[in-house]
Order: sequence, then structure tokens, then C-alpha cells
Amino acid sequence: MTFLEWMLDSYKRIRKRSSVHAYKRILFQVYRKSVGIDFDKNGNDEVNNFINGYLTIRYNLDTSVNEKPVMDVDDVYLVQHHNWVHDTSIFTDERQRIQLACLIILQAYTATRPRAFSYKKLSKTAIDDHYFGREQEDSMNEAEEWDPTEDDFKTICYRDVVLVLLKNPDGGRDLPVLEVTLRYTKGWERRENPKTFILYEVDDLLFDAVLHMLALALLDQAFKSKVRTVHNFYKIRVLSPRHCLEFEWEDTKIDVPVFRQALPDNDRVVRTSAAQALHYHTYLYYLQRLGLVTGLMQILNPYCIRRGAGEGVEAVGTQAQLQQVMHHISAATYQAYINQRI
Repeated sequence: MTFLEWMLDSYKRIRKRSSVHAYKRILFQVYRKSVGIDFDKNGNDEVNNFINGYLTIRYNLDTSVNEKPVMDVDDVYLVQHHNWVHDTSIFTDERQRIQLACLIILQAYTATRPRAFSYKKLSKTAIDDHYFGREQEDSMNEAEEWDPTEDDFKTICYRDVVLVLLKNPDGGRDLPVLEVTLRYTKGWERRENPKTFILYEVDDLLFDAVLHMLALALLDQAFKSKVRTVHNFYKIRVLSPRHCLEFEWEDTKIDVPVFRQALPDNDRVVRTSAAQALHYHTYLYYLQRLGLVTGLMQILNPYCIRRGAGEGVEAVGTQAQLQQVMHHISAATYQAYINQRI
């Protein structure tokens, strides 16, 4: 309790009650890691009452709850349609437009956190600013620096994507299927828990993750075979006695991130990097700009898509399936994702 008072006295930017509760949980995590047991339940209740009562009154803490907007399937359609049909915004590299559309679709289908698809590295200064409210930051902090010889991507690479062609039982064109494995979900450092999602073709091209991923792979010339165009790909047939055909990626592309940052090259021409993973804040900027020009009421962020996908799973799946897709240890965690608007 003394620590919480000291924190509020020292860091004037912390004035939301929910933030104080968040710091309390971090303190309890440090306690559990140091001592090896959970903090006493009765003690926890006493600290919560202290925050909700004494600290809230003394420091006039803000008790308001931020609204949590949700993107449903109609919203996803609107932003995808605007991106391809009406958007006049200029991307630094038009590959960025394709990968933005693919990111939106994959996040909607997998309900995963954006960290699995984009790269985010925090400097010590940024962490201090987030947790302790410090305002000073270097003009070039470590979060903006990246060294491919030292940094690991910790994001989705071509080795995590499997493209398979299934034999069509009714004859005609064989059917492409996409397997996407997410390895770097929340908590992977403590316990690896990869999740694999199987995606197939759909009638509406705006929602076709297979087609978008195929376009990115062709632009990157990632196929080990001589597939260089969409026409080449769809001409391939699965011959008997096989029932499927798995495409292999070039050895040089296996560990290359699928979603990459646009950077100036040696000729000072901005184009998609050959190796550097897409930064989270670049994805956030693209998404917020797209939501703004589409005319949506609220500012978009990747968690709007995640919450909408969670609602979709909750409507058709079991509680266990919802926990697995959302990657929650407790089923009660999903209650924090529910929008206040009914």
C-alpha cells in the first residue's frame, strides 16, 4: 500500500484507477516470481479496497472506463472494400497495400494479437515511460534501431506458412489451402503454445486469405518451383495417386518475415525491405488511416479486429474453443473484451 502511495506521489501522470490496479498486478507478479507462491487472497482484497476507496478519494483517480470498439464482419468488409476500390492514399510501396489487406483478414480469422504478425521492440526508456510515466526519451531510441545480425524477428515467417493444393473430388481446378502457424503468441517465452489455422478459398475475394498470401509469395519470388505468376499456380494439377501437393519455399525465404517494413534502399528509393519485419506502429498507422478515410466513427486498432473475431467464435463455438482461439488461460478473461455498447 505504501508503494502505491509513493508511486502516485512520484508520478503525476498516473491518475486512472485502472492503471493503479494494473501496477498492483505487476507487483504481485514480481512477488510470485520471487517467493514462489501467490499473494494472500485476503491481502489482495484488502489492497483492492484500499485502491477503490482511500486512494481513489485522496488522489481523485479517474474511474471512467474506455470504450472498446468491436469490428464485425461488415466493418471488415467496409475497410477492405475501401482499401481496394476507393482509397486514394499513396503507400510508400504498393506491396504494403496488399500486406495490409492480408493482415486484416488473417487477424480477423485467427483473433490473435498483432504481435504475432508485426515486430515490436521496446527500449528501456520506452518501458520506463510506459510503467513509470517518465517523459524524457532520446531522439533515436532503441525501439527504432534494428540489426538483422543480432535481433530475432519473433514474428510470422514463411516457415510458418504452408500452401497446399488439394485434389478436387468433383473434377475441375484443384483447391488451394493455407495453413498458418502462429508461434509467437503471448507467453511463448515461458511456454511455447503454437496454434495452426487452416484457411481455404471463399467466394468473396476481399475475404480470401489464400489469394492475398499467394500474391505476397509471388511478389517475393518465394516458391522453390517455377511458379512465378497466378496463372502458373492455377495451372498445376494434383496427379494420381496423390491427393494433395505441398509447395516448398526457397531456402533463402524460409526465415524471411511475410509482412515487412518499407525502407529507403541505397538508391534512396523506398521499397519493401528484403528482411526487416513490419513494425507494429506502421501497421497501426495504416489501419487507423484506413478507418478514418472509410468513415468509421471510432479510431481503429488491431484489437478492434481481435474483439470482433472473439465475438464471432463465442457465437458458434464452445467455451474451450473460445479460450483456445483467444489464447486465454481463464474463460473469465474474455469478459474484459466485451464492448460496453449493447
